[in-house]
Amino acid sequence: MRALGVDPGTGNFDILCIEDDVDHVVLDETIPSSTVAEKPQEVVELVLSARPDIVVGPSGYGLSFKKLSEIDEKDLALTTLERRSDYGAPVLSGVRSMLRMLREKNVNGCTLPGVIQLPTVPIHRKFNKIDMGTADKTCVTAYAVWDQSRVHGVRYDETCLICVEMGLGYNAAMAVENGKIVDGVGGTIFPGPGYLSIGLMDGELAYLLNGFSKRTLFEGGVSWIATGSKVEVEKFAAGLSTSYADAFRCFVEGVGKAVAMLAAVMDKTPREVILTGRLSRVESIREAVASWLQRRLGFKARRPLNVFAKRAKDVAMGAALIANGLGGGKYSELVENLEIRRARGSVLDYVRLSGFEVEKIIGELRSD
Repeated sequence: MRALGVDPGTGNFDILCIEDDVDHVVLDETIPSSTVAEKPQEVVELVLSARPDIVVGPSGYGLSFKKLSEIDEKDLALTTLERRSDYGAPVLSGVRSMLRMLREKNVNGCTLPGVIQLPTVPIHRKFNKIDMGTADKTCVTAYAVWDQSRVHGVRYDETCLICVEMGLGYNAAMAVENGKIVDGVGGTIFPGPGYLSIGLMDGELAYLLNGFSKRTLFEGGVSWIATGSKVEVEKFAAGLSTSYADAFRCFVEGVGKAVAMLAAVMDKTPREVILTGRLSRVESIREAVASWLQRRLGFKARRPLNVFAKRAKDVAMGAALIANGLGGGKYSELVENLEIRRARGSVLDYVRLSGFEVEKIIGELRSD
């Protein structure tokens, strides 16, 4: 069985297809998100070239678990939460276009939930939140659970960890107990900046901005703090202890605060923190974060040790594992333990504010 997963990253879309198991990779590609936005048909053709039996499609903020053939215009709008009057990052239009085309091609596949839609997260942790971790964070956490199970020789339902994803755009952290996601701090509520994104925004700042573009959510991160614009990750890493030191301290402490927040409400002490994402692959950044977590919080932190893709990154590996499990393959137990099939509702279901009219808001969102 060929199982294919897609990672709709801020900078790149990664596509990974495995046949039966992780030691047989059929397709392993990464494509700029701008290319996906401009030529989505080429990306879909690439997916089809692998002849997958099942595909986990890009699901943005997260959708209730359903077949790709069942998604409608409302689902496409909920995927990216982008107003019709706005135009944000290329990744957003790329996600919608790719989902639409996969549906039109009758590809056998499904959508995935964000953390807030999982039944394993207690409802009291969901109120007045939307982003507890987008669908790709569900994928990367599945990858972390799989990796801990292999490294420590424990069953999926015996894993206990905090997964931190340090992506090009956003940071996020997810808590796992008994192999289930029980809490999450998504990129837009993360208590510190991501690489490009501002993370948690001061409510007073949001008020003074008087309504702002989706693009604003991709600004204000450590790259912007350090240089006033976007800068290549490797260039930023070269100045961690000199010109960019203050910005980097802000980044590291933000990760630490997110881990501490999650650990405070977990019933079990996490065995470790697993660091994933684009920035975790930069040794100086990874080691600084791991050192802080060990020194301040007493948590060991590491990168996943089991890497089976050469080009596609961590989210795509998790998505491929989930696709395999959903198709009845070797990793079915992993997927069943995560309870992905039981995900219901939308990411907007738990907001309790006067004037927040869900159907009206959805009607104002872009689906094309």
